[in-house]
Amino acid sequence: MLYYTGITRVAKGILREIVRGMFLNSSRHLENLFAIREHAQVAYQAIQRQSWDGLCEVVGKSWELNQALDPGTNPPEVAALLRQIKDWSAGAKLLGAGGGGYLLILAKDLDAAAHIRRALTETPPNPRARFVDFSLSATGLQITRS
Repeated sequence: MLYYTGITRVAKGILREIVRGMFLNSSRHLENLFAIREHAQVAYQAIQRQSWDGLCEVVGKSWELNQALDPGTNPPEVAALLRQIKDWSAGAKLLGAGGGGYLLILAKDLDAAAHIRRALTETPPNPRARFVDFSLSATGLQITRS
């Protein structure tokens, strides 16, 4: 499921801090960046195996790595939203570099997806929040404009 949180944060500040840490050889930043790079291989393998459980695990781990790199990635509004759906989600993470915007949610099953949709539709975090329909292309990359 793809959910626009309506919560935004400028990525420029986040990226400035991360790049600064890289140039200063901050061991915390470099270790996290290397872990993210290695984790991409794990994610690739889970997708190649067509493993739903594996995909849920890598999405959750990716979210943890993002937060370790920049704790501001999970602002209080997003943390509250994730707590609201935690019983039904098998994995979730914000997409992109900001601390808001689009949230990828992997539900435990179809019933859980219905619970998540109902909960976030009935009590959205703000008036801008909404579910976004998306699908995977069976024919390869297709670029559209909305």
